[in-house]
Amino acid sequence: MDRRTCYKCTNKKIKKELGNMLLEPKSLNNIIVGLLIDNFFKWYVSPKDLWFLDRKKLTDTYIKKFKEIGLKNIGNNIEEVDERKGIEVLDEYSFREFTRRINKYSVSTDELRKLLKLNLLTKSKEEAYYSFLPSLYVNVDKRELYSLYPESASYEDFLPENWIGRYEDFLSKIDWKEKYWYDENGLDLLNFENNGGK
Repeated sequence: MDRRTCYKCTNKKIKKELGNMLLEPKSLNNIIVGLLIDNFFKWYVSPKDLWFLDRKKLTDTYIKKFKEIGLKNIGNNIEEVDERKGIEVLDEYSFREFTRRINKYSVSTDELRKLLKLNLLTKSKEEAYYSFLPSLYVNVDKRELYSLYPESASYEDFLPENWIGRYEDFLSKIDWKEKYWYDENGLDLLNFENNGGK
């Protein structure tokens, strides 16, 4: 079997492995988010724009920036056709409705692990690293958001009142059984954690 045939075969495996997964993690577009609500943890792979918790603050920031650079207010560029329609602020109350709306983006730890392994066969380790690094960890129970998003989106700056946001490594906060970046032998496939993640 030549390399091209092997690549096609692997791509078919990836599409099959996506199974019920609506979106594949893709750096800077479809992000991986860990969400803890009512002491229940779940992974999501979804469009990145869903996760600005306070869209009003985000909109106000854009308007202010436009004025600073001398542009007229060109209106709200945040789409209202997504799962956030009617939920301007995601907080400990509105998250319950939101999680029902985004259930189609939920993925299991095993699904992410299998897809990561297949991606490591077809993509560079660097590309897999940035696509599979979890971008956000939202702990609704403690009203906290942690970001590792690699660009300057600053999710941690657009939070509801009484929430805490930080741009810092949150991987140690994830329960071991949810760490899809470890294989069945405990090997960190992308070297996300230096201490073995325990």
